[in-house]
Amino acid sequence: MAVKDVVPRARIVMTPEGFSELASRLCPGVQVRPVLDAVQFRIGDKAFATLGWPASGWAVVKLSRKDQAKAIARSDAVTVEPGRRRSTGVTLVRLQGVDEVLMAEMLRSAFGEAYTHGKSGGRPFDERLMTAGRR
Repeated sequence: MAVKDVVPRARIVMTPEGFSELASRLCPGVQVRPVLDAVQFRIGDKAFATLGWPASGWAVVKLSRKDQAKAIARSDAVTVEPGRRRSTGVTLVRLQGVDEVLMAEMLRSAFGEAYTHGKSGGRPFDERLMTAGRR
């Protein structure tokens, strides 16, 4: 019996365009807003991700501490934000080093956190954002 060569699947590396597409597709109510040289992704009044921050080729996602720990364990391209906000779930991602599957999981989690907190705190959450077109 001959053993077939096993060729590992090429890892799809995240690009800024891919990140934007993943974040925008989470629901029709995702708002995309330019902020200085970055792009922020929001649901209601809560930001869940920022592309191009702190520099080009980077992104920030707001995760629960549990989801943040899982993501950090899976990729060297994921780290906590240094400084005073390090315990809040703010997570830095070097796009070139993270694969598409992990990035999609992190964005889904960050969206869920923003959606949940938008409904329970701050300004009242408008359920119509989930089905409305982008503004």
